[in-house]
Parts: sequence; structure tokens; C-alpha cells
Amino acid sequence: MLPVCVQTISVSDFEEAVRFYTQGLGYEVKATYGPCIVQLNTGSTTLILQQIETGSQPASPATVLSFQTEDIQAFMRKIVKAGGELVHAEPQRCPVDVFVMFRDRAGVLYNLLQFDTA
Repeated sequence: MLPVCVQTISVSDFEEAVRFYTQGLGYEVKATYGPCIVQLNTGSTTLILQQIETGSQPASPATVLSFQTEDIQAFMRKIVKAGGELVHAEPQRCPVDVFVMFRDRAGVLYNLLQFDTA
């Protein structure tokens, strides 16, 4: 079983989203990863706000659950074997990990994350 480790919220107006989650909901920014990704301090679940980039997935505002693994390649094979669809053929780099996006059989989009061990 893979633990759920991150909830990403992809937004079309990044500044407005940060303002809403900090001023409206009372969360504090815990970390910033470049100009368009922030991690909010929620006290429990890792919550990420991320600006939607042209040509990226998801292409419109959405929330995406992320599952944590220590062997991303092995779980990529399991996802495909179970009927899932990989959005990325190979893991992609991001500031703190590698990830691959995938869809389940119903078309719901998820991330599979492997955090850097170094």
C-alpha cells in the first residue's frame, strides 16, 4: 500500500490562490519552490499550490493526490499492469523529488512521488 503524501492544488491565478489560502483559510507558507509553487503549513497533510503551466497536466484547475514510493520504476510497472495510464514515460524532476503523473482506469489524475534520499 502506498501512503498518500501530498495534495497538490493546481490553480490558474497563483497569487490569488496564495492570498485565499493564507488570508482566507489561515495557512502559512512553509516553503517556496521557485516563483509558482508553495507548500502550506497545514499541521498535517502536505498541501501544495502550483500555477498551471501552458501545456502541462493538469491543464485546468484541479486537485491531485500524490502517493509516495521508494521505487518509482516498480510502481510505474504496477500501474500499467493494473490498467492505469502513465502521463510521463519516465520520472520527471522537481525541487525535492522525482514524480510521474498517471491516470486510473476512470481517468482520474494522480502523482507518484519518490523523494530524494540524499
